Amino acid sequence: MRHLIPSLCLALLLAETACSAPHAVKRNDSDNRQKAAATRQRAESAYNELDGFGTTTASNSTANTPTAFNTGAAVSQSIAAVKDGVTETYANASAVQDIGQPVIMVSPNLSTKDGVPDLSSESPYSRTTAEAINGYLTKKNYEVKSVDGQAELNSILQMQSDIANTEDDLSYLASVALDADIYIKYTPEVTNDEVSVEVSAYETSTARLLGSQSAVVRNNGHTSKININSNIGAAVRKAMPGLEQKILGYWKTDLAKGTQYKVVANIKGEYSDSQTEDLHDAIMKGLKSNFNSVKVNVMTAKTLDFVIYANPLKYKDSQEVYSKIRQIFKPIAETKKNNITRKLILMELN
Repeated sequence: MRHLIPSLCLALLLAETACSAPHAVKRNDSDNRQKAAATRQRAESAYNELDGFGTTTASNSTANTPTAFNTGAAVSQSIAAVKDGVTETYANASAVQDIGQPVIMVSPNLSTKDGVPDLSSESPYSRTTAEAINGYLTKKNYEVKSVDGQAELNSILQMQSDIANTEDDLSYLASVALDADIYIKYTPEVTNDEVSVEVSAYETSTARLLGSQSAVVRNNGHTSKININSNIGAAVRKAMPGLEQKILGYWKTDLAKGTQYKVVANIKGEYSDSQTEDLHDAIMKGLKSNFNSVKVNVMTAKTLDFVIYANPLKYKDSQEVYSKIRQIFKPIAETKKNNITRKLILMELN
Protein backbone atom coordinates (compact mmCIF):
# COMPACT_ATOMS: atom_id res chain seq x y z
CA MET A 1 0.00 0.00 0.00
CA ARG A 2 2.87 2.28 0.87
CA HIS A 3 4.30 1.74 -2.64
CA LEU A 4 1.01 2.66 -4.36
CA ILE A 5 0.70 6.15 -2.83
CA PRO A 6 3.54 7.78 -4.85
CA SER A 7 2.21 6.25 -8.08
CA LEU A 8 -1.30 7.53 -7.33
CA CYS A 9 -0.06 11.06 -6.60
CA LEU A 10 1.92 11.09 -9.84
CA ALA A 11 -1.18 10.03 -11.82
CA LEU A 12 -3.30 12.78 -10.23
CA LEU A 13 -0.64 15.41 -10.98
CA LEU A 14 -0.47 14.40 -14.64
CA ALA A 15 -4.28 14.50 -14.95
CA GLU A 16 -4.45 18.03 -13.47
CA THR A 17 -1.75 19.26 -15.85
CA ALA A 18 -3.56 17.79 -18.83
CA CYS A 19 -6.86 19.49 -17.84
CA SER A 20 -5.37 22.93 -17.18
CA ALA A 21 -3.32 23.10 -20.39
CA PRO A 22 -6.30 23.71 -22.75
CA HIS A 23 -7.55 26.56 -20.51
CA ALA A 24 -4.16 28.22 -20.58
CA VAL A 25 -4.06 27.93 -24.37
CA LYS A 26 -7.54 29.46 -24.62
CA ARG A 27 -6.53 32.37 -22.40
CA ASN A 28 -3.42 32.99 -24.50
CA ASP A 29 -5.47 32.86 -27.73
CA SER A 30 -7.99 35.36 -26.31
CA ASP A 31 -5.23 37.76 -25.24
CA ASN A 32 -3.58 37.51 -28.66
CA ARG A 33 -6.88 38.22 -30.46
CA GLN A 34 -7.52 41.29 -28.30
CA LYS A 35 -4.02 42.62 -28.94
CA ALA A 36 -4.38 42.03 -32.68
CA ALA A 37 -7.74 43.85 -32.76
CA ALA A 38 -6.26 46.83 -30.89
CA THR A 39 -3.32 46.94 -33.29
CA ARG A 40 -5.65 46.89 -36.33
CA GLN A 41 -7.76 49.72 -34.89
CA ARG A 42 -4.68 51.87 -34.21
CA ALA A 43 -3.38 51.24 -37.73
CA GLU A 44 -6.74 52.12 -39.32
CA SER A 45 -6.99 55.32 -37.23
CA ALA A 46 -3.50 56.35 -38.35
CA TYR A 47 -4.38 55.64 -42.00
CA ASN A 48 -7.56 57.73 -41.79
CA GLU A 49 -5.68 60.61 -40.21
CA LEU A 50 -3.18 60.62 -43.06
CA ASP A 51 -6.03 60.42 -45.54
CA GLY A 52 -7.64 63.60 -44.20
CA PHE A 53 -10.40 62.19 -42.01
CA GLY A 54 -8.82 63.29 -38.74
CA THR A 55 -8.27 61.31 -35.59
CA THR A 56 -10.83 59.18 -33.83
CA THR A 57 -11.29 58.97 -30.09
CA ALA A 58 -10.84 55.78 -28.16
CA SER A 59 -14.59 55.54 -27.60
CA ASN A 60 -15.30 55.34 -31.33
CA SER A 61 -15.63 51.89 -32.83
CA THR A 62 -14.12 50.85 -36.14
CA ALA A 63 -17.59 50.98 -37.71
CA ASN A 64 -17.69 54.75 -37.06
CA THR A 65 -14.38 55.41 -38.83
CA PRO A 66 -14.93 56.87 -42.35
CA THR A 67 -13.94 54.38 -45.05
CA ALA A 68 -14.79 53.89 -48.69
CA PHE A 69 -17.76 51.79 -47.56
CA ASN A 70 -19.29 53.83 -44.72
CA THR A 71 -18.39 57.48 -45.43
CA GLY A 72 -22.07 58.44 -45.86
CA ALA A 73 -22.96 56.99 -42.46
CA ALA A 74 -20.01 58.76 -40.83
CA VAL A 75 -21.05 62.12 -42.33
CA SER A 76 -24.62 61.63 -41.09
CA GLN A 77 -23.26 60.93 -37.61
CA SER A 78 -21.10 64.07 -37.82
CA ILE A 79 -24.13 66.19 -38.74
CA ALA A 80 -26.05 64.69 -35.84
CA ALA A 81 -23.12 65.50 -33.55
CA VAL A 82 -23.17 69.12 -34.79
CA LYS A 83 -26.83 69.44 -33.90
CA ASP A 84 -26.29 67.78 -30.53
CA GLY A 85 -23.51 70.23 -29.71
CA VAL A 86 -25.68 73.23 -30.52
CA THR A 87 -28.59 71.77 -28.55
CA GLU A 88 -26.34 71.45 -25.52
CA THR A 89 -25.15 75.04 -25.92
CA TYR A 90 -28.55 76.66 -26.35
CA ALA A 91 -30.84 74.01 -24.82
CA ASN A 92 -33.36 74.50 -27.59
CA ALA A 93 -33.81 72.00 -30.43
CA SER A 94 -35.86 74.42 -32.57
CA ALA A 95 -32.88 76.72 -32.93
CA VAL A 96 -30.81 73.82 -34.28
CA GLN A 97 -33.42 73.04 -36.93
CA ASP A 98 -33.27 76.64 -38.17
CA ILE A 99 -29.46 76.55 -38.45
CA GLY A 100 -29.13 73.17 -40.19
CA GLN A 101 -26.18 72.54 -42.50
CA PRO A 102 -23.83 75.19 -43.88
CA VAL A 103 -24.68 76.88 -47.18
CA ILE A 104 -21.77 76.26 -49.55
CA MET A 105 -20.66 78.12 -52.66
CA VAL A 106 -18.52 76.39 -55.29
CA SER A 107 -16.21 78.59 -57.32
CA PRO A 108 -13.11 78.45 -59.52
CA ASN A 109 -10.25 80.82 -58.69
CA LEU A 110 -12.00 84.01 -59.77
CA SER A 111 -10.06 87.28 -59.93
CA THR A 112 -10.33 90.72 -61.50
CA LYS A 113 -8.18 92.53 -64.06
CA ASP A 114 -8.65 96.28 -64.45
CA GLY A 115 -11.91 96.03 -62.52
CA VAL A 116 -13.35 93.32 -64.80
CA PRO A 117 -13.68 89.61 -63.97
CA ASP A 118 -10.65 87.81 -65.44
CA LEU A 119 -11.46 84.28 -66.54
CA SER A 120 -8.42 83.83 -68.79
CA SER A 121 -6.67 81.51 -66.34
CA GLU A 122 -9.73 79.33 -65.78
CA SER A 123 -9.21 75.68 -66.67
CA PRO A 124 -11.15 74.21 -69.64
CA TYR A 125 -12.22 71.50 -67.18
CA SER A 126 -13.55 74.01 -64.65
CA ARG A 127 -17.23 73.49 -65.39
CA THR A 128 -16.91 69.70 -65.24
CA THR A 129 -15.16 69.96 -61.87
CA ALA A 130 -17.78 72.36 -60.49
CA GLU A 131 -20.62 70.10 -61.63
CA ALA A 132 -19.00 67.09 -59.95
CA ILE A 133 -18.57 69.00 -56.66
CA ASN A 134 -22.13 70.35 -56.86
CA GLY A 135 -23.43 66.85 -57.51
CA TYR A 136 -21.61 65.47 -54.49
CA LEU A 137 -22.91 68.23 -52.19
CA THR A 138 -26.52 68.22 -53.40
CA LYS A 139 -26.66 64.44 -52.96
CA LYS A 140 -25.76 65.10 -49.30
CA ASN A 141 -28.60 67.69 -49.12
CA TYR A 142 -26.41 70.78 -48.84
CA GLU A 143 -27.71 74.08 -50.23
CA VAL A 144 -25.23 74.99 -52.96
CA LYS A 145 -24.67 78.48 -54.43
CA SER A 146 -22.89 79.36 -57.66
CA VAL A 147 -22.19 82.39 -59.83
CA ASP A 148 -24.48 81.80 -62.81
CA GLY A 149 -24.64 85.07 -64.71
CA GLN A 150 -23.64 88.70 -65.23
CA ALA A 151 -26.14 89.94 -62.64
CA GLU A 152 -24.31 88.04 -59.90
CA LEU A 153 -20.94 89.31 -61.16
CA ASN A 154 -22.19 92.91 -61.14
CA SER A 155 -23.43 92.48 -57.57
CA ILE A 156 -20.05 91.06 -56.57
CA LEU A 157 -18.14 93.94 -58.20
CA GLN A 158 -20.37 96.45 -56.42
CA MET A 159 -19.65 94.72 -53.14
CA GLN A 160 -15.93 94.95 -53.87
CA SER A 161 -16.23 98.74 -53.71
CA ASP A 162 -18.28 98.56 -50.51
CA ILE A 163 -15.99 96.26 -48.51
CA ALA A 164 -12.45 97.31 -47.66
CA ASN A 165 -9.29 95.20 -48.08
CA THR A 166 -10.81 92.52 -50.29
CA GLU A 167 -8.00 92.72 -52.85
CA ASP A 168 -9.14 90.90 -56.00
CA ASP A 169 -10.46 87.57 -54.68
CA LEU A 170 -13.88 87.39 -56.30
CA SER A 171 -14.51 83.95 -54.83
CA TYR A 172 -14.56 85.50 -51.37
CA LEU A 173 -16.81 88.34 -52.53
CA ALA A 174 -19.13 85.96 -54.35
CA SER A 175 -19.65 83.85 -51.25
CA VAL A 176 -20.48 86.99 -49.24
CA ALA A 177 -22.85 88.27 -51.92
CA LEU A 178 -24.60 84.91 -52.27
CA ASP A 179 -25.00 84.39 -48.49
CA ALA A 180 -22.83 81.28 -48.31
CA ASP A 181 -21.35 80.18 -44.99
CA ILE A 182 -18.42 78.42 -46.66
CA TYR A 183 -16.96 78.54 -50.15
CA ILE A 184 -14.99 75.85 -51.97
CA LYS A 185 -12.34 76.68 -54.57
CA TYR A 186 -11.05 73.97 -56.87
CA THR A 187 -8.18 73.34 -59.27
CA PRO A 188 -8.28 70.49 -61.81
CA GLU A 189 -5.21 69.28 -63.70
CA VAL A 190 -5.16 66.83 -66.59
CA THR A 191 -2.15 65.06 -68.10
CA ASN A 192 -1.76 61.94 -70.22
CA ASP A 193 -0.89 59.88 -67.15
CA GLU A 194 -3.26 61.18 -64.49
CA VAL A 195 -6.14 63.50 -63.54
CA SER A 196 -5.88 65.39 -60.26
CA VAL A 197 -8.26 67.69 -58.41
CA GLU A 198 -7.51 69.91 -55.41
CA VAL A 199 -10.43 71.31 -53.39
CA SER A 200 -10.11 73.88 -50.60
CA ALA A 201 -12.75 75.20 -48.18
CA TYR A 202 -12.79 78.73 -46.73
CA GLU A 203 -14.78 80.54 -44.06
CA THR A 204 -16.82 83.20 -45.86
CA SER A 205 -16.75 85.90 -43.20
CA THR A 206 -12.94 86.03 -42.95
CA ALA A 207 -11.72 84.07 -46.04
CA ARG A 208 -9.80 81.82 -43.61
CA LEU A 209 -8.67 78.48 -45.05
CA LEU A 210 -10.47 75.60 -43.31
CA GLY A 211 -8.70 72.78 -45.11
CA SER A 212 -7.69 71.28 -48.44
CA GLN A 213 -7.90 67.84 -49.99
CA SER A 214 -6.55 66.45 -53.25
CA ALA A 215 -7.01 63.23 -55.17
CA VAL A 216 -5.44 61.61 -58.22
CA VAL A 217 -6.79 58.97 -60.63
CA ARG A 218 -5.02 57.27 -63.54
CA ASN A 219 -5.78 58.67 -66.99
CA ASN A 220 -3.93 56.03 -69.05
CA GLY A 221 -3.41 58.36 -72.00
CA HIS A 222 -7.11 59.11 -72.58
CA THR A 223 -7.79 62.22 -74.63
CA SER A 224 -11.52 61.99 -75.26
CA LYS A 225 -13.71 64.47 -73.40
CA ILE A 226 -15.99 61.74 -72.06
CA ASN A 227 -13.14 59.77 -70.48
CA ILE A 228 -11.45 62.86 -69.02
CA ASN A 229 -14.73 64.15 -67.56
CA SER A 230 -15.35 60.74 -66.04
CA ASN A 231 -11.90 60.76 -64.44
CA ILE A 232 -12.42 64.27 -63.09
CA GLY A 233 -15.67 63.12 -61.49
CA ALA A 234 -13.86 60.14 -59.95
CA ALA A 235 -11.13 62.40 -58.54
CA VAL A 236 -13.73 64.77 -57.05
CA ARG A 237 -15.62 61.91 -55.40
CA LYS A 238 -12.34 60.67 -53.98
CA ALA A 239 -11.31 64.08 -52.57
CA MET A 240 -14.62 65.44 -51.25
CA PRO A 241 -15.28 63.09 -48.29
CA GLY A 242 -12.07 64.22 -46.58
CA LEU A 243 -12.83 67.90 -47.21
CA GLU A 244 -16.40 67.41 -46.00
CA GLN A 245 -15.13 66.05 -42.70
CA LYS A 246 -12.99 69.17 -42.24
CA ILE A 247 -15.96 71.42 -43.06
CA LEU A 248 -18.20 69.63 -40.57
CA GLY A 249 -15.51 69.85 -37.90
CA TYR A 250 -15.35 73.62 -38.41
CA TRP A 251 -19.14 73.93 -38.56
CA LYS A 252 -19.60 72.13 -35.25
CA THR A 253 -17.07 74.38 -33.50
CA ASP A 254 -18.46 77.52 -35.10
CA LEU A 255 -22.08 76.79 -34.22
CA ALA A 256 -21.11 76.35 -30.58
CA LYS A 257 -20.07 80.04 -30.60
CA GLY A 258 -23.38 81.24 -32.08
CA THR A 259 -24.75 82.27 -35.48
CA GLN A 260 -22.18 84.21 -37.48
CA TYR A 261 -22.82 87.62 -39.11
CA LYS A 262 -20.32 89.75 -41.00
CA VAL A 263 -20.66 93.50 -40.35
CA VAL A 264 -18.94 96.24 -42.36
CA ALA A 265 -19.40 99.79 -41.09
CA ASN A 266 -18.02 102.74 -43.05
CA ILE A 267 -17.27 105.77 -40.87
CA LYS A 268 -18.44 108.89 -42.73
CA GLY A 269 -18.09 111.52 -39.98
CA GLU A 270 -14.93 113.52 -39.32
CA TYR A 271 -13.09 112.51 -36.16
CA SER A 272 -9.69 113.29 -34.70
CA ASP A 273 -7.30 110.41 -33.98
CA SER A 274 -8.24 110.49 -30.31
CA GLN A 275 -11.96 110.60 -31.10
CA THR A 276 -11.55 107.68 -33.52
CA GLU A 277 -9.92 105.56 -30.83
CA ASP A 278 -12.65 106.48 -28.35
CA LEU A 279 -15.24 105.53 -30.97
CA HIS A 280 -13.57 102.17 -31.60
CA ASP A 281 -13.36 101.43 -27.86
CA ALA A 282 -17.02 102.33 -27.26
CA ILE A 283 -18.21 100.27 -30.24
CA MET A 284 -16.27 97.13 -29.30
CA LYS A 285 -17.25 97.40 -25.63
CA GLY A 286 -20.93 97.66 -26.58
CA LEU A 287 -20.75 94.77 -29.05
CA LYS A 288 -18.89 92.42 -26.70
CA SER A 289 -21.41 93.15 -23.93
CA ASN A 290 -24.38 92.13 -26.06
CA PHE A 291 -23.15 89.28 -28.29
CA ASN A 292 -21.42 85.97 -27.62
CA SER A 293 -18.16 87.13 -29.18
CA VAL A 294 -16.76 89.59 -31.73
CA LYS A 295 -13.88 88.92 -34.14
CA VAL A 296 -12.25 91.99 -35.74
CA ASN A 297 -11.10 91.65 -39.36
CA VAL A 298 -10.25 95.29 -40.14
CA MET A 299 -10.33 98.42 -37.98
CA THR A 300 -9.24 101.74 -39.54
CA ALA A 301 -10.22 105.39 -39.21
CA LYS A 302 -12.82 104.89 -41.93
CA THR A 303 -13.76 101.21 -41.84
CA LEU A 304 -14.83 98.64 -39.27
CA ASP A 305 -15.02 95.06 -40.50
CA PHE A 306 -15.93 92.46 -37.89
CA VAL A 307 -17.75 89.18 -37.33
CA ILE A 308 -20.44 88.84 -34.68
CA TYR A 309 -21.41 85.53 -33.08
CA ALA A 310 -25.01 85.94 -31.92
CA ASN A 311 -27.14 83.66 -29.75
CA PRO A 312 -29.83 82.28 -32.12
CA LEU A 313 -32.37 82.24 -29.28
CA LYS A 314 -32.08 86.02 -28.89
CA TYR A 315 -31.45 87.04 -32.52
CA LYS A 316 -33.36 85.13 -35.20
CA ASP A 317 -31.90 86.87 -38.27
CA SER A 318 -29.62 89.63 -39.54
CA GLN A 319 -32.32 92.32 -39.19
CA GLU A 320 -32.62 91.65 -35.45
CA VAL A 321 -28.83 91.75 -35.16
CA TYR A 322 -28.73 95.09 -37.00
CA SER A 323 -31.45 96.53 -34.75
CA LYS A 324 -29.36 95.64 -31.71
CA ILE A 325 -26.21 97.14 -33.26
CA ARG A 326 -28.16 100.32 -34.04
CA GLN A 327 -29.33 100.47 -30.42
CA ILE A 328 -25.75 100.03 -29.18
CA PHE A 329 -24.40 102.73 -31.52
CA LYS A 330 -27.20 105.25 -30.91
CA PRO A 331 -25.48 107.12 -28.03
CA ILE A 332 -22.24 107.18 -30.02
CA ALA A 333 -23.12 107.96 -33.65
CA GLU A 334 -25.94 108.00 -36.18
CA THR A 335 -26.32 104.81 -38.22
CA LYS A 336 -27.56 104.18 -41.73
CA LYS A 337 -28.38 100.75 -43.19
CA ASN A 338 -26.94 100.28 -46.69
CA ASN A 339 -27.63 96.61 -47.33
CA ILE A 340 -28.60 93.52 -45.34
CA THR A 341 -28.48 89.92 -46.55
CA ARG A 342 -28.78 86.64 -44.64
CA LYS A 343 -25.27 86.84 -43.19
CA LEU A 344 -23.98 90.33 -44.15
CA ILE A 345 -24.75 93.80 -42.75
CA LEU A 346 -23.43 96.87 -44.60
CA MET A 347 -23.91 100.15 -42.74
CA GLU A 348 -22.58 103.69 -42.21
CA LEU A 349 -21.66 105.65 -39.11
CA ASN A 350 -21.96 109.45 -39.09
